[in-house]
Amino acid sequence: MRSLRIFCMRFITYSSLLLFFFKLSSQQLNCEVIVNSGFINQTEKEIFINLERNIESFLNTNDWDNQSLQNFEKIDCTLIITVLSYSDSFFNCNFEIKSFRPVFNTDYNTNIFLFKDNGVSFNYESNQYILRSDSRFESDLASILEFYANLIIGLDKDSFALNSGKLNFLNSKKILDFASSNSQSNMWSQNYNNGRINKYWLVENLVSSNYSTIKEIYYDYHRRGLDVLIEDKENALQTISQTIGKFNLINRLRPNSIMQQMFFQSKNDEIINLYKNHNNESYLKELKNNLNRIAPFFSEKWNSIK
Repeated sequence: MRSLRIFCMRFITYSSLLLFFFKLSSQQLNCEVIVNSGFINQTEKEIFINLERNIESFLNTNDWDNQSLQNFEKIDCTLIITVLSYSDSFFNCNFEIKSFRPVFNTDYNTNIFLFKDNGVSFNYESNQYILRSDSRFESDLASILEFYANLIIGLDKDSFALNSGKLNFLNSKKILDFASSNSQSNMWSQNYNNGRINKYWLVENLVSSNYSTIKEIYYDYHRRGLDVLIEDKENALQTISQTIGKFNLINRLRPNSIMQQMFFQSKNDEIINLYKNHNNESYLKELKNNLNRIAPFFSEKWNSIK
């Protein structure tokens, strides 16, 4: 039933009619949060259980987008927090964020967002209420959760309708700007993690016109590719192959961008499964050459496509 969300996006003019037939809620995320404290010597685990519960509530009960969705339409996502150190209410963690999107006419959920954010630091006390504000900086923890909530929703929307996630990305950029000006942590800086894989460049890739081709890739891969697999498999595979080829243009202008890395980290196994046992050898050769040129880190996997 979750594929109805695609149906509703396709026939958006009918969406207002659904309000009369379904009970809707104003939350958009269905996020599972896991706090892993196994790497630190801490016998008292209640603080970590409490943190896990409060983050999950914060993400799942807030209205991030003014969309009214049924429970089965909400975006499935996971946030895995690995605690590296904890002392006097100060946490230093690694975050791993994943979100998923249903493929039309199937029970399959595709991974649409996969990002690892290392060295996330924040203060949190047991049973502390996580405050949210649209106009000012409240805390590093609230800001980072809001930042990723908006990115998840924006990418999900972009995969259904081209550029429909723009406001969400701009919200994430605003949150980052607030935090950069008010937080004492350097994790919001464009130079963080050697100025490469960080929150600044992630959102910059999504709001800058220099990366508009990325938006086209996300839309075409999902909406014109995966969503058409059941209806017309060969045409869908051809579209996906052509869409992947668009990364050649991005590589010439912005080689190995953060969004390109994220795309292939989340999609490499899926691409292999889509094209394995394809009977057109020349077609597969061209595809593999393209993939090896664009994402050579996964060359061993690409060469296994037969």
